Amino acid sequence: MSECPQLLYCQDILESGAAIQSYVQGMTCDAFAQDRMRYSAVIREFEIIGEAVGKLPAALKDGYPEIPWQDIKDFCNLLAHEYFGVDLEIVWNTIHNDLPMLMDAVQGIVKGIK
Repeated sequence: MSECPQLLYCQDILESGAAIQSYVQGMTCDAFAQDRMRYSAVIREFEIIGEAVGKLPAALKDGYPEIPWQDIKDFCNLLAHEYFGVDLEIVWNTIHNDLPMLMDAVQGIVKGIK
């Protein structure tokens, strides 16, 4: 039996979020900004999060209005298309200030789906 698509998208968000957190563990913002491979990997994981958020059904997102779904998608699209104009300090702050809240919320969504 296959899993429901919204559960798979939530799992994508959680897996990419966990990957981002592991990529920057123990780093400073300056070290992150100087490590092109690492920040490129983080940006790619954020792109995956944005794609997964965009595929979640509106009805599901409407049930969690405290999550800024459109802002998340917009941020990820900016990262995907801005290339050299990405402000890595904003990425760093997003990792530490916003990503944990998204992960907690999506974990709650997953529990509600299962």
